[in-house]
Amino acid sequence: MSRAEYRLDQSRAPFLEGLKQYSLDKIIPFHTPGHKQGRSLDPGLQSALGKLPFLLDVSDEIASQAHGNDSEKVLREAEALAADAFGAKTTFFLHNGTTAGIQAMLLAARQWAGHNLPVEDPLREDVVEVLVPRSVHRSVLGGLILAGLAPRFISDTWDAEWSIPLPPSPDAWQAAAAESHALAAYFDTYPNYYGIAGHLDKTADLAAGGDKLLLVDEAHGAHFRFHPSLPPTALSLGADASAQSAHKVLGVLTQASMLHVNNEELAALMPQVLGILQSTSPSFLLYASLDAGRRQMAQTGKQLWQRGLELSSSARERINRIPGLQCLGEEILNKPEVRFWDPTKLLIRVDGLGLSGSEAEARLRAKGIQVELAGLNHVLALIAIGDGPEEVGALVRALEELAREENSCRQSAPAKLSQLPRPGEMLLSPRRAVLSPRKEMELAAAEGEIAAEAVLPYPPGIPVLVPGEKITAESIDFLQGCRRKGIEVRGWANTSRETIWVVDID
Repeated sequence: MSRAEYRLDQSRAPFLEGLKQYSLDKIIPFHTPGHKQGRSLDPGLQSALGKLPFLLDVSDEIASQAHGNDSEKVLREAEALAADAFGAKTTFFLHNGTTAGIQAMLLAARQWAGHNLPVEDPLREDVVEVLVPRSVHRSVLGGLILAGLAPRFISDTWDAEWSIPLPPSPDAWQAAAAESHALAAYFDTYPNYYGIAGHLDKTADLAAGGDKLLLVDEAHGAHFRFHPSLPPTALSLGADASAQSAHKVLGVLTQASMLHVNNEELAALMPQVLGILQSTSPSFLLYASLDAGRRQMAQTGKQLWQRGLELSSSARERINRIPGLQCLGEEILNKPEVRFWDPTKLLIRVDGLGLSGSEAEARLRAKGIQVELAGLNHVLALIAIGDGPEEVGALVRALEELAREENSCRQSAPAKLSQLPRPGEMLLSPRRAVLSPRKEMELAAAEGEIAAEAVLPYPPGIPVLVPGEKITAESIDFLQGCRRKGIEVRGWANTSRETIWVVDID
């Protein structure tokens, strides 16, 4: 992508420039934050971080002569530049992460439904439905609960070889839509945690054909716009809105995300919705990092991701030559459920060494390597623009050493594969289950109860128990198996006792 394709001057970073000028002007601040440009910092914190970040950490004040020192005007210009760079009509900077963007989309969808769906009482809880893959991130459940939307879950396909979910097929989306009577939106994940994406273009056609919204969790796709060898963006395939975790793969600070909107009606609703969901004290450091990260992508993104793609390809080839290891490649595109794949994700099977993902993660950490996640039979390593030959070489050498250790000490049978359990029957909506009276119960004794809280391995954050679902023996066995394999499980009422929250129907 050439810079000539942009409408706006992508060499500018107005928010970052305004913050820098405020510091250079040596203003004496009698306003928040209380650290007063770093003067009251704990010595240990200042030693660890230095003083520079705190000179830029101001609240509601910015020095921009072009905008009358108005931080809101500077923010609007920075967001307009981001919309131009990322191919959106409107972009909103998020300081509460992609979680805020996902929940904002769902709340706005509920408002949209009140104006556009022929329902008798649009404010009544759980009348308006959203089609959602069962493998959604836990933040989507939070959005459904906040908005009072009823999920109509679509079953994913399970890939037994890699022990990962694959996207629902277009036929599954169509069948679920046919069963819904008050459908507001399709909500998809594009791509999933492993860089695998389904047929979003066909889902967009279904949504548009029924005059419904298409909302997308694009947390792992903030880089797609900036290299032709990466998948197309959700917006380019017809999404009305998508939320991206810029901090996951771009050069920005943790928790900095963006919400892109191509639907004018939704865009008009977003300022009010985001004002409810996000802090009234935003971090200007996060905004400045989004502004600078956008500029970097617009100016040099193609070159930077070309290097990332070359490093990923080289690493994949080397890993696939290591006995006992396998790294996922473009063969995944042969699966009928899969339409696109992000090659910068290195999904590495370790069960050929007789290891679980958690065991391999711990062994790699001891060698100075930390992977993104550990699954049932795999680990996942992300290649981004901050990685170079030295870092990627260290990863491959650690994997080679791990394989030598395992192959020399014993001949291991592959670890037994598992899969996510089939979900139980949805007896209550997530909102009703979360707001109902609850009681604490040992997981082992909870069969037949109704979950009052999401319980899930993390990462990737796919719920095994969803609030409102009947708890099955299969789900209990799976969660207990995760604990035995050392996989972190979140959502316990008490972790040490392995108790969970269930709906108290007595």
